Amino acid sequence: MDNSDLESGSGSGMKKKQKLNDPVDDKHEAVVDSSPQEEEEEEEDEEVVEKHRYRSMAKVAIGNLINPTLENSTITDMVHIVCPTFSLDTSKLQNAILELYREGKEKIKKLLKDAGGKLTLSCEWKVLGDWKWTSEDIVGPILHQDFMVISVYFANEDFKMRKWILAYHPHSPQDMKAKDVYLDSFKNVVKDYEIESKVSTLLVPNNVDLGLDGWIEERGESQINTNVFLIYCCSDVFRLMADDLYKDIRMSWLMDLVRILLGWESDGRLYPTHWTHTLHKLQTAVDMEAKDVFEDDKYDYYDYPSDEEWVRIRTFCKLAGCIYKVGKELFDGEYPTANVYFHLLVELKVMLKDEIKNGDGEYFLSKGMEILERFDKYWSDMFLVLATASVLDPRFKMKYLDFYCSKNSDDEGSKAKTVLDYLRNLYSRYAASDISPLPERAVEPTPRCIFYMFEDEVEEEEEEEKKPNGYGEFAFFQEYLKSEGCSREFPESSELDSYFKEPVLEWSKDLDALDWWRKESSKYPILSRVARDVLSIPVSRGTSNRAYVADKRECPEFIVALEGELLNAMMCGESWPATLIWPSRY
Repeated sequence: MDNSDLESGSGSGMKKKQKLNDPVDDKHEAVVDSSPQEEEEEEEDEEVVEKHRYRSMAKVAIGNLINPTLENSTITDMVHIVCPTFSLDTSKLQNAILELYREGKEKIKKLLKDAGGKLTLSCEWKVLGDWKWTSEDIVGPILHQDFMVISVYFANEDFKMRKWILAYHPHSPQDMKAKDVYLDSFKNVVKDYEIESKVSTLLVPNNVDLGLDGWIEERGESQINTNVFLIYCCSDVFRLMADDLYKDIRMSWLMDLVRILLGWESDGRLYPTHWTHTLHKLQTAVDMEAKDVFEDDKYDYYDYPSDEEWVRIRTFCKLAGCIYKVGKELFDGEYPTANVYFHLLVELKVMLKDEIKNGDGEYFLSKGMEILERFDKYWSDMFLVLATASVLDPRFKMKYLDFYCSKNSDDEGSKAKTVLDYLRNLYSRYAASDISPLPERAVEPTPRCIFYMFEDEVEEEEEEEKKPNGYGEFAFFQEYLKSEGCSREFPESSELDSYFKEPVLEWSKDLDALDWWRKESSKYPILSRVARDVLSIPVSRGTSNRAYVADKRECPEFIVALEGELLNAMMCGESWPATLIWPSRY
């Protein structure tokens, strides 16, 4: 927002001043009445200036998620620096936000409809975190506590991943428990943005029965086709496996015994919101128990877990430790594309089988089998899409899938052919469509947020934290790297066969697979588009710490006091590419 935008137009309704050539005192001034036409033009100019001013402030409110209903806010402080007499009208600010949203939505609709690739829609239930907020965090009545968020994921023409929120709607807790709430939310967004033919994948919570088959039959041939993939969130299945292990500890109040022993502050919550936090605390207790720390006299007055209860705790730590070892690499690594999930989930599968094989005790074996059964269901549902993404990773191609299948039973040993047949069929469908080679383009720079308050408040970018590298401890993957691989014959009759005939790339953990396909798009004009659409499928709704949340993720506190239309405009607009949707000048 330019200072001139705020300072200009402060003389609305005043008469023009004109200097007189007074020979005695040229500082004297006389007032000359403006004509009615001039006064009308001044009023029109002032309206334009005021509109521009509120649009500028609306951009700041959206980009920084500042509550627009407050008369005294960061926006007010910012404006008063350059225009001390300005009085903020919050209703005008809210109207400007809604106007920006409506304009932006039309542009987003066009961008999605014109996009060359396919789209993935995801749904997520967000809630007000009742353990966290205080009366100072939320101004006004709490109007909503539950929200359904629909987001779109895709890779653009520059092979860059994009995620935009398309709907952020409040619902009552009763509505959120309705059978069709997820399906209806998808339907409404698809219809509203007119992207029926563009959606190829739906990302849903792991325990949601979407009932998609009925939707497809209802919509008919002109709507979403029956080849749509249902993707179940990977971080959800990790959380559910951890919860399967934890439920016996939680139900017996054993966690409270451990909390007291460790002097663990509860932070106002009965249980932590991240299951990894629970793992860390219980593992600390196990390590202390192994060193006989609790034999010290100072623990004589504490209740102490029984031998049976220690078995439960050690079982949780051992099996949840396997889950976390893979989860840390998968989620903390913040990989943007789907190609890394297959081989890392294979590692978890191998770890769990080894633990069960070498485990001791009825309780340990029963819990191990319980979480392995949950994992196997997810693995079966997701095998095709995850394996296809792995094959489109130039570090693997068919080599890793062939190696995995060669080490497994006949049931999975034949799946390599199924994946290859599917990929050939998918390539053929793309080849049959009217696809021209992608134009040579400069790489699109990563967008920076332009919504900041003052330059001296912009924090310097923190040094990027070192990402995990657990591959050295992944036994199956290390065995794969040492293998020679089996040879396949690929007749060079298509781009796909040419891709397979080329040797795999040397292993490099940090390869950007989408960027590799961008660079090779002139060589593989059709296959690169297949790869772009497959690799851009999100497999998890959460990365980093968001992947370990115990249940539903939290919404920003201030939105619970906003009207539904306004909060939707704020949350959608904040995720959209501002420099593209709303040019800096009007």
